[in-house]
Amino acid sequence: MRQRLDNSLKAGAPALCLCWLAILAACHAEPGSPFRRYLNQLALALPPAAATVRLTDIPAPPVPAALQLPITASPADSLDLLQVSGCAVQANIGRRATSLGRFAKPSQRLLLELEFLQLAPACIRDLREENRTLVASQLEVAQQSTRLQLPALVFNATLASAEFRAFWLATPLPGSYPRSQTSAATSALAVLSGHIQRWLGGDYRAHNRDLELLLGEIAAGDGGARLQSWTHQVDWLAAADRIVAHALARPAPCHKGPAVHLASRRTAIATRYYSDTIQPLIEQSRRRYLDAAGAVSALEALLAETLSAGYRQWSSARYQREAALASAGNRHQQRLRQLGHHCTLSQAHSSDRAASAEIGYTGR
Repeated sequence: MRQRLDNSLKAGAPALCLCWLAILAACHAEPGSPFRRYLNQLALALPPAAATVRLTDIPAPPVPAALQLPITASPADSLDLLQVSGCAVQANIGRRATSLGRFAKPSQRLLLELEFLQLAPACIRDLREENRTLVASQLEVAQQSTRLQLPALVFNATLASAEFRAFWLATPLPGSYPRSQTSAATSALAVLSGHIQRWLGGDYRAHNRDLELLLGEIAAGDGGARLQSWTHQVDWLAAADRIVAHALARPAPCHKGPAVHLASRRTAIATRYYSDTIQPLIEQSRRRYLDAAGAVSALEALLAETLSAGYRQWSSARYQREAALASAGNRHQQRLRQLGHHCTLSQAHSSDRAASAEIGYTGR
């Protein structure tokens, strides 16, 4: 009995090893593996062509200092604490004189000004009731100045912040990308847009912890990684375009023969693989990127009249890149259709020569 069990284990060992090898291969699969397979299929079906894949890195977003708008000192900074004694806004004015107030990062400065705008009206009313009109007028001037600068304060604390820059940085992608990422940053962007709508509409309620948590979620997001993944996929597709374009540029007789039939079958297999595997992957990356970018675009729309020149230039380049990436799939699909009606399959393209084709790539 024991001997039969040992023999069974020995017999199953090769299958077990193959299973583990398959698991390890899946764990170490590269994001470009399906695209490499597609290029190899095209290389087998079509005349040999240069198919080097050049993986491009998206440019890093500008540093916050290059994007942020200048903020003038608020008249509230120079108010005497004793002049507003008895008002809740007194503590807010007092914090402005501290080192934390003077050197506050943009998000903390925004919170300070939102609190001031929320508390100032009650203090102005009380001062006028006490006939302290001069101080009330000074506070009103400070209130109006802060209200006018609020969009710039919001912009500096959000779109032009270090947290948003982190969101747009391209980070290394795991092999299972884009299926393993979360949407926490996208949700945080939607919540933040709701807050900004309230603030710009005159509802100045804000909580320090809530804002910083939202910015932290956004900083941990993967907007840049999604754009980088989509870009790399289109880089692979550009190599496929070159293979197909080379085939379309080669005139050849359309007579039937074994070599032509073999190449036609291989072309059909490659075309089906593109439709069933490559196209869905690119579409998935496009949608996932637009989910994140769309949330940022909604926020940009709220601050459209406030965006700095540096930010407009960077966002314009980003939108141009998006448009170029979005058109790549349809362009390749059109070339595949042309291939189906074009007689370019040369007799000189033997199966032995095609089988030796290799796809190289450069990049990270």
